[in-house]
Amino acid sequence: MNFGECAQRVREMVNLHGTPTPKRGIWAALIRQRCPRCREGKIFRGLVTMNDPCPVCGLLFQREEGYFLGAMYVSYFFSSGIYLVLHALWSILRDDWFSYATMFRAMATFLPLVPLIFRYSRVVWIYLDRDACPTDFSAGPYEKMRLRQLQQNTEGPN
Repeated sequence: MNFGECAQRVREMVNLHGTPTPKRGIWAALIRQRCPRCREGKIFRGLVTMNDPCPVCGLLFQREEGYFLGAMYVSYFFSSGIYLVLHALWSILRDDWFSYATMFRAMATFLPLVPLIFRYSRVVWIYLDRDACPTDFSAGPYEKMRLRQLQQNTEGPN
């Protein structure tokens, strides 16, 4: 058995939710902002509005209240890197490293990217969290309550 076959068997064993094995690779799904479990469902339904749960497999994206606090660290990392590149670019183009004009040009170029940074910081945070704990074994009370509510809503009134 080679490494690829072994990895496929492990993926099948971990897939406890009955969802089919994802057709799309993890990087393609992350770039297209798709669910980390099925890699088909869209994480966002609007510019900043999230689907919760996944419309395809039902995975809860917000596992607990305050869950996306960690995405702020990812956002800071992305924002710092992007701003530094933009500042360096404007400094090279204008041959002026330390002026307010260069800073404001870099900021003006950076601002339209904020929604994109917001979205990708959340997507990366979800992927990092689901990679660390792919099952619902460590689900907190908030996630368990949400799962019960979703289950009751799908069953309908009895």
